[in-house]
Amino acid sequence: MSKLWLLIAMVFTGIIYAVVLLYFMPMPVFNNILLHCILLGTLFGVVNFIVAVLYYRRHEKLKSLNQQLKSSLMKDSLTGLLNRRAFDQAIKDVDDSSLYSLIFLDIDNFRDFNNHFGHDIGDNVLRKVGETIKACVRATDRVYRYGGEEITLILMDCDKKNALKMAEKIRSGISQLDNQAYPQITASLGVSSYPEDGRNIHEVIVASDKALLKAKQSGKNCTRSC
Repeated sequence: MSKLWLLIAMVFTGIIYAVVLLYFMPMPVFNNILLHCILLGTLFGVVNFIVAVLYYRRHEKLKSLNQQLKSSLMKDSLTGLLNRRAFDQAIKDVDDSSLYSLIFLDIDNFRDFNNHFGHDIGDNVLRKVGETIKACVRATDRVYRYGGEEITLILMDCDKKNALKMAEKIRSGISQLDNQAYPQITASLGVSSYPEDGRNIHEVIVASDKALLKAKQSGKNCTRSC
C-alpha cells in the first residue's frame, strides 16, 4: 500500500512539474501540448518511482547483509553460541542498577579428552554441551563460548538462588548426555550475582571465576557460588 501511494505521489508530482515548469502559458484543458505535458509528467513520475524502489531494495539488501555479517562476527562457528567478542560487548551494556547473575562453566578434563580422542570428537562434545545449555536457559538469557571449553552465561533479572537452580539444571543435563563409547561428559560451574558478589560487572565476573575454581577444587562435576 505504501508503494502505491508513493507511485501516485510521484506521478502527481511529475505532472505538476511538467505542466507548471515545462509549460508556463495558460492552455485549454484539451490542448494537445497540455496532454503531452501530462503524459511526460506521468512518465517522469513512474521512472522516479522505479528508481526509488530499486534504490530502496538495494539499501535493504545491503542493510540485511551488514546485519548478517555483524551477526556472524558475534557467533562461534563451531557451537552456534555467541563468542568472546559478543561477551566483551555485552558487559559494556550491562546496567549495574539491575539484578543479574553470571555462570562460568568449564567442561571437566576436556583437554585430556581432546588430546586422547582427537579434536573431531572434542568438537562434537562442545556442540552437544552447547545444545544442552541452550535447551535449559530462558529466551532472555545469553550464552557465550568464552574460550576453549569454557562457556559463560549472563542471566538478566535473575538472583543467585535461581541462577544456582539454572546451573544445576545445566550440569545435570550435561552429565546425562549420551557420549556413546567415550567417557561421560561432566562440567563444573561457578555462579555469582549482582549486587551480592560485586559492585559492577567486572567484579561479578571475577567472583564467578573464583566460584568455578572452587567447583574444580571440590572434585568437579558440581556447582559452587561465592
